[in-house]
Amino acid sequence: MDFDLVIRGGRIITSESSATGDIGINEGKITAIATSLGEMDGSRVIDARGLLVAPGAIDVHTHFDTNLGERSTADDYESGSRAAAAGGITSFINMAFQRRGETLRQTVRAEVAKADGKTHLDYGVHVVVTDLDPSGVLDEIGALADEGFSSLKLFTTIDDFKLTDEQILLVMARAARDHVIVNVHAEDDGLISHLTHELITQGKTSVAHLYESRPPEAEALATARVAAYARVVGAAVYFVHLSCGLALDAVRQARSAGGQVFVETRPAYLYLDRSRYELPGQEGNKYVAWPPLREWSDQKALWEGLRNGEIQTYATDHTTWTAAQKMDPRLTFAEIPGGVSNVQTSIGMLYAEGVRKGRISENQFVALCATNPAKLFGLWPAKGTLGVGSDADIMLIDPNRRFRVASTAMESRSDFDPYEGYEAIGWPSTVIAGGDVIVDNGRVCSRPGRGSLLRRARYRSL
Repeated sequence: MDFDLVIRGGRIITSESSATGDIGINEGKITAIATSLGEMDGSRVIDARGLLVAPGAIDVHTHFDTNLGERSTADDYESGSRAAAAGGITSFINMAFQRRGETLRQTVRAEVAKADGKTHLDYGVHVVVTDLDPSGVLDEIGALADEGFSSLKLFTTIDDFKLTDEQILLVMARAARDHVIVNVHAEDDGLISHLTHELITQGKTSVAHLYESRPPEAEALATARVAAYARVVGAAVYFVHLSCGLALDAVRQARSAGGQVFVETRPAYLYLDRSRYELPGQEGNKYVAWPPLREWSDQKALWEGLRNGEIQTYATDHTTWTAAQKMDPRLTFAEIPGGVSNVQTSIGMLYAEGVRKGRISENQFVALCATNPAKLFGLWPAKGTLGVGSDADIMLIDPNRRFRVASTAMESRSDFDPYEGYEAIGWPSTVIAGGDVIVDNGRVCSRPGRGSLLRRARYRSL
């Protein structure tokens, strides 16, 4: 049998197994996996000897083409997905923010229009619910899930996005009935508002005070409260970008009480710490994120959570701004736009810092980056694994490839990278999406518009 593409002799890694062998691909699907597929006529062959062959990563938390007030992110769907492809990501789910007065269906329609003809990768949409006033909004949750938009996001803080506790309960109860998983940005708004007001009143306006305004207690309080709400109404809740040990403790308690609670962490909290906010000038502004960067002890807690399975996924929260937007000297710590670039660096860094340093296994790496995201967000088994019948979304990792982060060489349109100068051994080298080689030995060779909208199944527990 001939194939469109054969990956020859790599070490094939899934969340459960590893073995050396060949993968045959036809019409965008994996059609054969064997120790050896023999000699092929008319097939393109990639020599993967000495390489890891893993499912393409799925980033379930991105902010491409997003507005925050009057500011727009540097990356749109084209540049963001191109950078993601360069880093080993083959699918992503972007946040679509409901505008005041807009229905959820209008939100989805507007987001899909942004991506149409631009994305290099298959993509989905999380609907961010910010306004329950439009007629029939709650009824739209199930209707949109029927159409493949089977996840929501809620904020407990941040003006323009946050819902009240009563509104959160209304949305969660309807999501539970309709088998829709709910993403939550969990920080206690009352505590943050109080601390922010006190600090600014005292003239403590620089980024050095960001951590004080959004302490771990704020994240832990909101995590515990929302998890309790979810348990009472029967909803599955997914805490995005969990950053600290206190919040992870709250998750443990919620799970012990019977809650369906899942956790994501992001690269920034594993590789950076709050000392960045002490950099001279406005340099620390570049590292503003919500929640903020934490302590070394929190990094240790997160790595342990990844290793023992308490944290299910690893996603970027990729939100890019220019240096000028982040470093405007007129801004207080509360006004600096939050978020950094990560999609091109996240997978290589997790391999280098996690697998190569013995913090997690290769199988855990695949589970965090591909398998668990696919299962939680309705993409399994088409994506998230290497199996006959699955989409041919594959990344090849060269364990000996040396990579140095230089902002001038990155695919993102942001003009700075938070990991500037970072050096690693072990990095994605070749990426295949839907059977197409879109990154060849580190060079992006994709085209905008090749990615498709993903219609996802409803939530089913891991």
